[in-house]
Amino acid sequence: MKYPKYCIPVKATLENGNQHFGGIHVTQSQRILDVLCDNRAFIPFTLRERTILLNKTRLMQVDILTMAEITEMQNILPELNLDYLRANVW
Repeated sequence: MKYPKYCIPVKATLENGNQHFGGIHVTQSQRILDVLCDNRAFIPFTLRERTILLNKTRLMQVDILTMAEITEMQNILPELNLDYLRANVW
């Protein structure tokens, strides 16, 4: 059975200093930390117009965006379920 996934908006900082604003997908019972600590070497990272694979060994920091930041950056973030984000404490 497939469970729905939700895109959680984050800022990912890579070891070379590059920053990407996008989303990491989680199921309702998952946390971002669960995705970062699983056994996959790469994680799908959704940008506004495409999805890329990020090598987890190159990630230095992942910041979950606040609702205020999400509202300000809606034009650069991927499509989000704002009702789901508002109903959960990030």
